[in-house]
Amino acid sequence: MRRLALASVWAAVLGAVLPLPRAAQAGASLRVDNAGTVPDGHCQLESWLRLRGRDSEATAVPACGLGGMEYSLGGSAYAGTPSGPWLVAGLKRTLRDMDAAAPGFAVSLGAAWRRPGLRLAAGTADVAASMALGPSWTVHADLGWNAARGERPRPGGGVGVEYALGPRWIGLGELYAERGAGRTVQAGLRRLFGRGVSCDLLAGHDRDGRWLTLGFNYSPGDS
Repeated sequence: MRRLALASVWAAVLGAVLPLPRAAQAGASLRVDNAGTVPDGHCQLESWLRLRGRDSEATAVPACGLGGMEYSLGGSAYAGTPSGPWLVAGLKRTLRDMDAAAPGFAVSLGAAWRRPGLRLAAGTADVAASMALGPSWTVHADLGWNAARGERPRPGGGVGVEYALGPRWIGLGELYAERGAGRTVQAGLRRLFGRGVSCDLLAGHDRDGRWLTLGFNYSPGDS
């Protein structure tokens, strides 16, 4: 446990001075994170393909739960980016589980390395909250700091909503803003297939244009 504590402190230092590429900040295909983590002894995969012309992106982020912490290690590749793919790592801990009567809270830390050369390039630190608003609505909010090497840390945060359309469909929407980067808006649908499998179809836009996201998630720890 001491090693885990040291790792958390080191990640916090990175998050204070360095920002992750856009993909590493997302909750699955979404930008706004939630307060949930992978249960101990389980692993999951969140992946997505963001279609945006020359800026299209493919990302896969496996994560596992151990000792009350969620550990993730994934990668992103961007079309037309000469620096090559990114390697991203993160730690996340739920401080309180969400239930029908009270919100849940979590903290997360991360770092990113850019190939070739695996140059440490960015980091982030976030606090996420989730709250159920009746049987169908769930609201998520996160707030944190992002920083690139050689730049000052920039605050960012957003709000996301989920609406249960039935036993297999969920409506998704979010608004995220970051100082110096403007606002990001995204909305779409999630289809649940059972056995922890779900797929997302999302449309979004920011100051640089529009995109379409196709997401695939596998979380066998989910009921």
